[in-house]
Amino acid sequence: MLSYVAGGNSKGVAVLFLHGWGGDTSSVEPLRGALESEYMTVSADLYGFGKTPHPDKALTLNDYAAGVKELLDALNIPRAVFVGHSFGGRVAIRTAVLYPDTVSKLVLIDAAGLKPRGAAFKKIRAKIHKILKFFNDRGLRGSSDYEAAEGKLRQTFVSVVNEYQDAEAAALKCGALIVWGARDKATPPYMAKRFRRLIADSELHILPDAGHFAYLDKLPETLMLIKAYIAGE
Repeated sequence: MLSYVAGGNSKGVAVLFLHGWGGDTSSVEPLRGALESEYMTVSADLYGFGKTPHPDKALTLNDYAAGVKELLDALNIPRAVFVGHSFGGRVAIRTAVLYPDTVSKLVLIDAAGLKPRGAAFKKIRAKIHKILKFFNDRGLRGSSDYEAAEGKLRQTFVSVVNEYQDAEAAALKCGALIVWGARDKATPPYMAKRFRRLIADSELHILPDAGHFAYLDKLPETLMLIKAYIAGE
């Protein structure tokens, strides 16, 4: 089962925090810790990060979603507000599609998952990589996340980043609060605007002078937005 940190008001709304690729529960602790006085809060170490080991096989987004569902079941939390940052946003979206009854509301912060501009170029680059790898056993240099991952986690990275969730976003029934950094270069603001168009009953807030970790760059503003969204204001 996923390792986790839990606390807060047992009578409050349940809020689950999902960190980005390379992070762990500590990455979202500024959010969880600030909200635990009002809500029942849980943050999870996703497979391969923090205290949760990666199994000896490549994983898919479905596996990560199943792990989240297993954790909620173990904690006897039938339904929660999901707050996903970057890769955590990918996992939150997939969980909302596979297990819609578990997600009451969705907060996407600088979330990954949409098909990027220039995807055709990336396909060509992937083919070149395979050709070069055949000849020199290395190929083209990958992203920093790819280079940092090892073994089965690297295979998982390749699997999940090549899944585009545009259609899933359009199928969501839970709505979404979309919070984004205006200076985000990892998942640029055009993705936030596309999420807003795709997800019915969604609202978008682009925070100035904030990057890919908008919730850290603009913590008070992010907390205010999340609280208002949960309250339905």
